[in-house]
Amino acid sequence: MNTRKSILNRLELAYAPLTGYEFAVVKKDPLIELAMEKASLYVIGQRPIITFENVVPDSFDYALHFEIHQKGNPNILKGKLPLIQKCVDSKPDDTIALAFNFLDREDIQKQFPLGNLHGFSLAKQLPESREFLLWFSPEKLLQNWWKKQIDCEIEGDYKSFLNYKVHYVGKATKQSILKRLTGHNTFQDILSIENPITYKDLPAHEIVLLCYEFQDNLEFRTFGYDADVKEMTATLMGENFPKQETIFLDAEKALIKAMEPNYNTELFKSYPKSKDGLFKDNYNYISYSFADPITLKYSQGEIRGSLDYLGGDKIIIKDNKECSLIKEQ
Repeated sequence: MNTRKSILNRLELAYAPLTGYEFAVVKKDPLIELAMEKASLYVIGQRPIITFENVVPDSFDYALHFEIHQKGNPNILKGKLPLIQKCVDSKPDDTIALAFNFLDREDIQKQFPLGNLHGFSLAKQLPESREFLLWFSPEKLLQNWWKKQIDCEIEGDYKSFLNYKVHYVGKATKQSILKRLTGHNTFQDILSIENPITYKDLPAHEIVLLCYEFQDNLEFRTFGYDADVKEMTATLMGENFPKQETIFLDAEKALIKAMEPNYNTELFKSYPKSKDGLFKDNYNYISYSFADPITLKYSQGEIRGSLDYLGGDKIIIKDNKECSLIKEQ
């Protein structure tokens, strides 16, 4: 019996999806950079604009009631966000101030219910100032909700809001993703060239950055009767495990090979063969899956993620030869 080894890699969003507009606003925020420090893979995608609508604060339950709409999507999400949130250690007797960000800054609404919002933020009102607490775009609120990072109620088909047409897949293993994308030529090209999905909408509000880190890299090995004891010991001590950068480099190639995005000039036709990926590690089985309930769409199909650890579509590489997409049943 020969030694066999497999590695299961699961990618998750390091931060909520960021539109081109939001990226321009937060790209120098040290807290955002800290949140993305483990992320080295990114996808540039596009989806119709998503907004908060019918937004009304309710003094009775001290919560913000809202809907989430997306152009061209018949589904509507209904939500309720308590203004006191444990994640920022706010207290029941705190006074919470709200700030609203309108998509059209020339059409600022003065009365509730408010609509056409691309975001809003919460701050604690102090005697002489305000202490920032949280900000939400529709996608950030949804991502914080499904990860159970905030107290919130959402009703409706939220997955239908999370479909992204993939334009580009890239990596940032030598520097942070925020620095990599600042002045990124392809990112600017996509913002400049791509037509809006909805007529007259600005691509800066449709083009989205999805930044990924690894949730898990699980390796399994089976050893034959004549296995080398030193190799077995080294494996148990984790000494034979690939570097994280190597797995990111391999993941980039696997995603590009599977989806062939329009703006990627190198499509890695010979993958899984590579000089800097996992090819030299001679795995019998490699898989890549996504831990978030989003769908990446490309010209030949789509890849669905799943909150269920064993669910979602998977890119599978067998015996360093065959690369294929396995759809969830």
